[in-house]
Order: sequence, then C-alpha cells, then structure tokens
Amino acid sequence: MPVITVEICPMEKEKKAEVARVFTEEFSRISGLPKESIVILFHELPYEDVASGGVLLADRK
Repeated sequence: MPVITVEICPMEKEKKAEVARVFTEEFSRISGLPKESIVILFHELPYEDVASGGVLLADRK
C-alpha cells in the first residue's frame, strides 16, 4: 500500500479533496495499482512554521 504524504500550509477541505483525487488517479495510472490501495496523508503546517527565501510565510501575508 503506497502512502503519499503532502506537507502544506492550511488548505480548504475542498482543495485537499481535489489534490487527493488527482494524486490518487495519476499514481494509479502510472503505477498500475488500484486506487483503493493508495493512501494520501496531509500534514498541515502553520504559516509561522514555514519559510521560503528566508522569510516566514506568516510575514508575507
């Protein structure tokens, strides 16, 4: 059973559902595995815990 982990800043439930659907469909297509065997895990990180270019995302908002 493959597990795909997605680490993101908070995202709306509807968007996470779309990401899960697309990742599952594409991984299944590429790997030949059934969709039911693919697990997607979302780890949401607060904006103050993520930095890009040396700047916290919380400070960019």
